[in-house]
Amino acid sequence: MLLKYKYKLKPHKSQTVIIANWLEMARKQYNYRLAERLNWFEATRTPVNACPLNVSVVPVDQIYQNIPEFRVQTRDGRKKDIFGNPITRKGDKHPNTVNGYVVWETVQLADLARTKNFSLSIS
Repeated sequence: MLLKYKYKLKPHKSQTVIIANWLEMARKQYNYRLAERLNWFEATRTPVNACPLNVSVVPVDQIYQNIPEFRVQTRDGRKKDIFGNPITRKGDKHPNTVNGYVVWETVQLADLARTKNFSLSIS
């Protein structure tokens, strides 16, 4: 037998404002990244009956100009090994591209601080 639970949130006015800000920030981040991907798609699109010799019309350097090659970890990782030591450490460098493909999840996480500052400056 499967049980399901329903919870009803009853936030205070101050909590409602915070939740609304979070949702607005998440919406802006999603739309910004979606526009980035659609722009890339439009720049690299070719007719269906054509076989392009190069994949991209726009130079790759121009597509990835705003994405840093590496990101530096700012704190110890939350995942721990069997002895309780963090698997990743503060200062570790992680690549943002793997085999020529952008790892969008890490780029989005690294860009979240800039998005927070941007959304606060708009408000």
